[in-house]
Amino acid sequence: MTTIITLVILVSIKIVLVDADGNDCIIRDNDPIENCCNLGFGHSKFSSVVNKPKVYDMKNFCGNCQSTLTKVYCDTLTAGGGWTVIQRRQDGSVDFKQRGWVEYEEGFGDLTGEFWYGLRSIHCLTSNGRWELRIDFNFTNGTQSFLHYNQFSVGPAENQYLLSISGFDSVELSDPFSTYGSMNGMKFSSHDRDNDLWSRNCAQHRGGWWHRSCGEIMLNNDYNYSYTVKINRQYYALPFVEIKIRPLNCDQ
Repeated sequence: MTTIITLVILVSIKIVLVDADGNDCIIRDNDPIENCCNLGFGHSKFSSVVNKPKVYDMKNFCGNCQSTLTKVYCDTLTAGGGWTVIQRRQDGSVDFKQRGWVEYEEGFGDLTGEFWYGLRSIHCLTSNGRWELRIDFNFTNGTQSFLHYNQFSVGPAENQYLLSISGFDSVELSDPFSTYGSMNGMKFSSHDRDNDLWSRNCAQHRGGWWHRSCGEIMLNNDYNYSYTVKINRQYYALPFVEIKIRPLNCDQ
């Protein structure tokens, strides 16, 4: 009689991240994701059940191994997936306009409904590597469109969450971040912290945003407000808008 012995060896797979100081961060296979790109990019191996937008646990890294566990809403479908959603407006159930600095900093709302992810978390994500930005939206007539930028990041709290945005490539649409005085390089403003260039405070009238002088895009304004975004020389209300970001090399 021949006895066959099967030897099973369990191997713990790990991903090693190296921070700015050269220290290793170990993320084991059962740990929360680093960002939504970890879920894969356009791979057919994901089933129709898995390959749906949903809320995941995520570790928020800020350039070093110090992280805090947070929740994140991942869009795994749009343009190949890998997107971390940082804002959504869809029904007016959450007030975005009358929010103070701390609320914009920490975030508010419901990840499965309307929400603002929070400046601190957005900075945490975009401080590592290069990120792209996509804004999906619906017009009041039901048609859909989007804006896309190849570079997006938000600075730290000490710089008032300064905006860095460039690389607009939506050919059929004008760029609302730059057509009436560029918002690139602007600090964030809220009704209780005025960082814009207007003689008064744009955020008191248009909600917290990277205002220059109450310009052509203000996605934290009153819900479905007629002066939400100016595209191709015309202002529009947006009954649905979703802002999302992902690492620029997510598809590699």
